[in-house]
Amino acid sequence: MKINNKIAMSSLICMIGMGVMIGSAQAADAPDWLGGELKKPLSETRIGITVLYPGSNAYQAKYAETAESYTKELGLDATVMDPQGDPATQFNQLQDMISQNLDVIVLWPTSQNALIPAVRQASRAGIPVITSNSPIGEAGRRYIAAHTGPDDCAQAEQAAEMLGDSLNGEGNIVVVEGTPGYTVSILRKNCFLDKMEDSYPKINILASQTAEWNREKAQTVMETFLTKFGDKIDGVYAFDDGMGLGVISALQGRGLKPGDVKVVTCNLFGEGWDAIKSGWETGSNKQSAEDDAILAIQTAVKIANGIAVPSQNQIETPKVQAYNVDQFERPSW
Repeated sequence: MKINNKIAMSSLICMIGMGVMIGSAQAADAPDWLGGELKKPLSETRIGITVLYPGSNAYQAKYAETAESYTKELGLDATVMDPQGDPATQFNQLQDMISQNLDVIVLWPTSQNALIPAVRQASRAGIPVITSNSPIGEAGRRYIAAHTGPDDCAQAEQAAEMLGDSLNGEGNIVVVEGTPGYTVSILRKNCFLDKMEDSYPKINILASQTAEWNREKAQTVMETFLTKFGDKIDGVYAFDDGMGLGVISALQGRGLKPGDVKVVTCNLFGEGWDAIKSGWETGSNKQSAEDDAILAIQTAVKIANGIAVPSQNQIETPKVQAYNVDQFERPSW
């Protein structure tokens, strides 16, 4: 009995020691930004990520690329999916993630409201959902664990300020919109209009039309505006820099010179940075696709490990214009 007790005690000590070693190993694997301990190794943390439509513009492509590379860098068990901008496809992707009982889901929603039933289903199944870049509709926010991304209303207000000031508060402008019904489009439109009406009442909007976040479509839309309004157009507001670059191509095609028409956008691209330097673009704001994706993934890992996070986690989007463009690194997308 004494021998058996000694063996049992030795085994218990070994087991405790192994437990401490395993716990220490997991703690050691916890990244500095986590702010707590891992419940399990990152390699066993299963994350599903569905991104708006990486094929539609450079920002979304860079976001998806970063999501792929960063999850691999962390050693996460992650899958990045492309719904091709289709809410029905993304709805099915969410249901597939739910059936796999993942630890957490990162959702860049293709629709403000169409995905709410699937998000609710995930929440009821105990799978936290983080929306990224674009918020979901108000009715679905009770089912969201957190939201990450830019403040689109603030960006739109910044765009209104840059355009209004560049025109000295007077003139005619046209607007090139994103996809109708999409949350970012709604915010970048309404907040821009509110700021314009409140602060620049002498600026008149001649027309507003969607180009669906597509550069080539934006060029066509702007060509139509130029045909209709000609030299009455003093300025343009494009909801993102990709469409802004399409607008600039249309202006160049008409033989206009840099600065003849003021062009202001949201979330600066690399070519937009060049366009600000050359005078074709009046202003935009910094919005990093890499920061956007990394913040979403870090927030997801924190939530998967039971670490409290704010309900809103925003990336900074300062104004970028000719006077300060050199203070910002040229975007790689």
